[in-house]
Amino acid sequence: MSLYQEIAKHLRQKIEDGNYQPGEALPRQADLASEYNTSRVTIQKALDMLFNDNLIIRKQGSGTFVSPTYSSALDIISSQYGGTTQLFSGKAEVSTKVLHFEIRLPTNEESKQLNISTTVPVYDIYRLRKLDQEPYELTKSIMPLSVISNLTQEVAEHSIFSFIQNDLKMAIGSAVRRISADKATDDDIKYLDCLKEDPILQITQTVSLKDGRIFEYSHTRHRYDKGSIVVFNKVPLS
Repeated sequence: MSLYQEIAKHLRQKIEDGNYQPGEALPRQADLASEYNTSRVTIQKALDMLFNDNLIIRKQGSGTFVSPTYSSALDIISSQYGGTTQLFSGKAEVSTKVLHFEIRLPTNEESKQLNISTTVPVYDIYRLRKLDQEPYELTKSIMPLSVISNLTQEVAEHSIFSFIQNDLKMAIGSAVRRISADKATDDDIKYLDCLKEDPILQITQTVSLKDGRIFEYSHTRHRYDKGSIVVFNKVPLS
């Protein structure tokens, strides 16, 4: 990890720990460079990482500030995606229970979303994810064997995205998401420990590799009280 990445990680942790509150100004770049014994160029690169993750905003002539909408370590920034394990690294302990794992042929809708033929086998994986032993999300992931190979139930009990990046040496690109609300199902009540009348935050998405191949079509259901989705619209400085 390069120095600017280490500095970005340290500043991110300070924001998450509440050392810098939403809307609060960060120290000047010159002061940060002195604190970390480095150059302003390195500090600028570190701040660029936080800006790209929408954790900070910049006001021309005023400085850099923690995003005023940042509120929870469990919040997901809409532009962020690296899998649940990576997303909450350093924030919470992620554990996984595989509820279902099989290889089968895709439905017409799944083949359409994954841009594959209905004759191409897919992994069908249903998992319960917990944060610090508290139910967080239910995820049903459909992945084509033509793109992702050697995926096992043992791998699914940990981080599939880490397996793709570290073992298969594939670079994850972008995700397209649809966010909606839904009523609790029997599985939500059973596994997410919610009530029948509790609303559920549902995310349907397709995730691609950097080479453009779609490798996941998934439906994720979240407890309504376990964080939120934060959306930013960046307006050019005038």
